[in-house]
Amino acid sequence: MLAALAASLFPGACEVENSLGIDAPHPAQGARAERIAAAIADRWAECTLFVIHADGASDPESAQRSCVDPGVEATRCAYPSLAAASCVPVRETEAWMLVDGEVFRTLLGSGAQPALPAEPEREADPKLTLGRVLKDGGMRRRPERLYRLFGEEVSLEALRTLPAFQLFETELAGAIRAVARSQGWSD
Repeated sequence: MLAALAASLFPGACEVENSLGIDAPHPAQGARAERIAAAIADRWAECTLFVIHADGASDPESAQRSCVDPGVEATRCAYPSLAAASCVPVRETEAWMLVDGEVFRTLLGSGAQPALPAEPEREADPKLTLGRVLKDGGMRRRPERLYRLFGEEVSLEALRTLPAFQLFETELAGAIRAVARSQGWSD
């Protein structure tokens, strides 16, 4: 998604390296804000854009204020040019995995008819729902082992139907623009 979004914003003028999953250096100490700042500081020399994730736990605005914003503010004290985007699903990221039936047909067989919720972001426990859908389809592997596949295969068009994903994509576009401005580009 990052490469496609960058290319749409800056056609022919962007290079996007592979994404890295990072966390605070071990042993992780301190409050979440300090751990976010430490993780970014640890990778500052090799990354130019950071995505900070927090589960929304049915109150994404509060999760943003309490789990993401303090970490961004703490980091900006040391790195004022920080380009960051928040990724805060309404409840959990697993809800975003429940939006595209094609991924389930890839996993469960082309004839599979997974019973996906009409509004995945309203699921009270998306992890439980994901596990149930996979189990009902005959999948015996734990859902956590399939997250990478979902991340690579879920349709962006399907994700764009979800309000929390729309907000994430808007923030990501803003972070890409910030990186471009720091490199002397204008949009």
